[in-house]
This record gives sequence, structure tokens and C-alpha cells, in this order.
Amino acid sequence: MTIPMKYLIPLFLLFLWSCKQTNKTGGVPVAKVFDTELMRSEVAAFIPRGASPEDSILMSQSYIRNWVTKRLLLRKAQENLTDDEKNIQQQVEEYRISLLIHQYKQKLIEQKLQSNIKESSIEQYYAENKDNFILNTPVAKALFLILPKSASNIEEVRKWFRSDKPEDRAKLEEYSLTNARKFDNFDDKWIEIKFLLNMIPENPTILENEITSTSYTEKEDGENFYFLRIHELYREQTVAPPEYVREEIILILKNKEKLNFESELDKNINEEAKAKNYVKIY
Repeated sequence: MTIPMKYLIPLFLLFLWSCKQTNKTGGVPVAKVFDTELMRSEVAAFIPRGASPEDSILMSQSYIRNWVTKRLLLRKAQENLTDDEKNIQQQVEEYRISLLIHQYKQKLIEQKLQSNIKESSIEQYYAENKDNFILNTPVAKALFLILPKSASNIEEVRKWFRSDKPEDRAKLEEYSLTNARKFDNFDDKWIEIKFLLNMIPENPTILENEITSTSYTEKEDGENFYFLRIHELYREQTVAPPEYVREEIILILKNKEKLNFESELDKNINEEAKAKNYVKIY
């Protein structure tokens, strides 16, 4: 029988109160697997401050369930592994050492490495590695609009959509706020063209071929007009525009800096140890 939440909440609040009380006397168990007990205070400590009673109940149930499962699996491991397989002390120590070294290096990296990559470094890397940034799908800067056929001033919209005048663009954006089903301005951002073509009721391959010969496309179905205007287009199997791969290059350069820093750190710490006679190789 499932107990309703309205009854569980008061019970859980009583559970938390009893945790605080029993801390003074060594605690009261809430679960037991073989000879190991789980104390109420341990469950209560797992629940973050400010959690609602409903969330606290769910978290405590999950904690108890996971605790029981771990102990059961541990027993099975102890029963079925050989003494050599159970001797993991060396592995634990190696992991502890690796973790400490990693934390130390991360601390040094945060202190020493610059957070910003120079723009000149980004440009240089792009220029020297263009062959690594070949597009596998076309990308474009574009304007996209879905307009219901019931909307007013369709001819005006067509004129604004084709225009490069700032005042016409402002009119289009203002009009689209209340009339368009979708309006996306990607004039300052590269986007994979397939995401736009897939929203137009036409074969995407045919559409893609169409926009190679004209920058403006208009389609319709029974309910909507679809407007697409391409301002810049980079085709598949061409080198990607630098802005499109900028964040990728930043990540590459940051990782190179990190690897170089770690290599230099290893070198310096060995030279220091040799100079101060910290190490002897027999």
C-alpha cells in the first residue's frame, strides 16, 4: 500500500528531528545489510539545506536504496574475487597520487595561464591550419521568416525582406513581433543551412541547389509563406569561415597552452630536484 505524500511529509520531518536527537546517543539505524548499519544522521547529512519535504523524501529513499545496493555488491565482490584481485591497495594509492597531482597542476594552471587567447594567435592558427576546418555541411548568414497567409501587408513584408535599408529592417522586425510565426536574424552569426531548409515545405536538396543560384527564396503551403534570404554562404567541402570555427580554435589553443605548461612544469621540477640533490638514481 502506497502512503500518500501528505502523510509522508510529517513523518519525514519527524525523521529529521529524530536524527538530531539521536546524534547525541550514537544514532539510530534506518537500514542494515549483513552486519553493516546505515544511520539516520548519515541520510540526513546527505540532504541539502532548503530542500522541500517532498524532495527530501525522494532523496533519502534514493540514498538508502543506493547504499543497500553498494553493500550487496560489495559482499558479492568479496565472496567471488581472489585474494590477489581484492588487493587493490596499490591501485588506490596510485589513484590518490594521480588525483593530488592533477589538483596541484590545475591550481597552477588557473594561477599562471592567461584566460584570454590573443586575437592574433587565433588568426595565425586559422591561417596555418585551414585544411583542418573543411565544412561537411553548408553554413550561411541569413534571414528567415515564417508568416501565416492570414497576415496583413504581405507585399510590404516582401519589400522589407529584400531590402538592405536599416529602416526597412526595423519595420520588418517590428512587424514580425506580432505577426510572424518565426523570425530569425542570422546576419551576424553563421548557422548550418540545413536547420533552416528543414523548416521549409520543400525537398531540402532541391532547396539547397536553389539557393546556390539565388540569394532569395520564397515558398508556401496551405497555411504559411516561408521567406529565406542568404547574405553569405560557404558551401560543403570548402574552408569554414574564421568566425564559425573561432571557439573551436580557442579551445585548441588553450589545450596546447595547458600541455606546454605541464611539460615545462615537469621539466622544471626535475631540474630543481637535480640541482638541490633531492633525487638519486641507483
